[in-house]
Amino acid sequence: MLKKFIEALYNARHDTPQVHKELVIDIKRRGFLKQVIDVTLLGAFAGTCCAAPGEYSANLPDIGDSDRAALSPAEANFLGLQVIQEIGAAGDMLNDYDILTYLNEIGGNLVSYSPLAGSEFNFYIIKDKQINAFALPGGYICVYNGLIFTTRSEAELTSVMSHEIGHVVQHHIFRNIANYNRNQWLALAGVLAGGLLAAFNPAAAIVAINSGQGLAIQNMLSFSRDFEREADRVGQGIMYRAGFDPNAMPSFFQRLQDANKFNDSGAYEFLRTHPVTTARISEAENRARNLHIKMRPDSVSFLLVREKCRVRQLMAPAAILFYKQSIASKKYSSLDAQYYGLAYAYFVNQNFAEAQASLAKISAPNFTSYPIVLSLKAQILMALKNYKIADKVFVEALSNYPNYKSLWLGQVDLYLASKQYNPASRKLDTLAQKYPNDLDIWLRQTSLYSDTGLNNKQKYFYALGNTFYINGDYKSAIEQYQKALLIKGGDQTLNDIISAKILDARGMLKYKAQFTTN
Repeated sequence: MLKKFIEALYNARHDTPQVHKELVIDIKRRGFLKQVIDVTLLGAFAGTCCAAPGEYSANLPDIGDSDRAALSPAEANFLGLQVIQEIGAAGDMLNDYDILTYLNEIGGNLVSYSPLAGSEFNFYIIKDKQINAFALPGGYICVYNGLIFTTRSEAELTSVMSHEIGHVVQHHIFRNIANYNRNQWLALAGVLAGGLLAAFNPAAAIVAINSGQGLAIQNMLSFSRDFEREADRVGQGIMYRAGFDPNAMPSFFQRLQDANKFNDSGAYEFLRTHPVTTARISEAENRARNLHIKMRPDSVSFLLVREKCRVRQLMAPAAILFYKQSIASKKYSSLDAQYYGLAYAYFVNQNFAEAQASLAKISAPNFTSYPIVLSLKAQILMALKNYKIADKVFVEALSNYPNYKSLWLGQVDLYLASKQYNPASRKLDTLAQKYPNDLDIWLRQTSLYSDTGLNNKQKYFYALGNTFYINGDYKSAIEQYQKALLIKGGDQTLNDIISAKILDARGMLKYKAQFTTN
């Protein structure tokens, strides 16, 4: 019988991750899992279902698929996106594209080592100083500015991100809202968003309490100890397979717990939403003890992104003082990262000459040629109204990093600031074709085609309609599209595109209505 299961696992090596998981669940139910693990331990399935022998397979988590059918993938994505849009509308998202690019790159890499490899995840940053993170259905994960600032290594950050990915992998929110009627899920989006933001948006908490939804929020957002332990086990396996030291997870949790005992460090919020027990830390330490230590150095992206978060956390004047003292005392892990942080703090404080001088002190080639550094260099030049040299920096940087948003969006802003409307129009048209669902492109289109720019009403209303569409306000989008069609002498090809968008928006309205009507 044991041989039969080993052969079944081998024969399934080219099947989907779902087939792998179902097969492992079946073997586990029959009581043969440990024997199979001891013999061959699914080495062929590392990176899909579980880890290779001697690494992580002995801690294979419970898959917890029983409530998976409560939401289809499309419905899960719809609910998660609605919550993200609610949070965005409240103004609590941070549109820092250096940080967003980093989070999505490293997050995507982590996901590729999870059972949901190949699924689309989206990572966001909340501007608040709290130490926290949370996951939503559909693979939407939010990390707080305070969390990134607090981490001492990239491994610590990935331990939290992997933990949140683990919540999605294990369908924990699905399982928490399984008792709700499908037609209530859209309403739940607002409740979920209110609960997530209540800690630093008291108005949201008041609305939730007054609507009688306080207990519902707590039930949906408060994961059980078993769920947290599942997310730990899955997340620790993910970060380990991605090349990060698994010891970072228990050490980070322990540090937050210790800090919270003695002062109001801000760790409380993380501990409230992710209750860390001694047993959880001990389990994570035991798992890490059975794995090889991985000394992966921090990436340049992490070192620079953490300094941007530090400046926001401390505020620019205090950050400037911090960097001066750090550099003078030589208490840092990277001098170039310190100079970048100092330059960014001066930039935020609008001391552009000092920002330029500090940035010029960065010497390591892997820092000076990095897109985050080049983007700040160009932004400083723009602030000094040295548009020609700034554009040259953008052009050279984009030749090496053509898809880096902070660069191409910065170049568009340069054209708009210097009233180079024709280059701006060409650039935005190209970007709109490449990134049709990017809100920032359409916001800049509305600015470009307004009466203070190129004064093209057809394109203005079309762009404005697209901003509403991307934000999920399909009714307002249709209104703007219809205004665009009424413009006399408009481009017929664009009119045809707009007519198609109206049909699409009406379809989305009907789809959205399915969640609000019985």
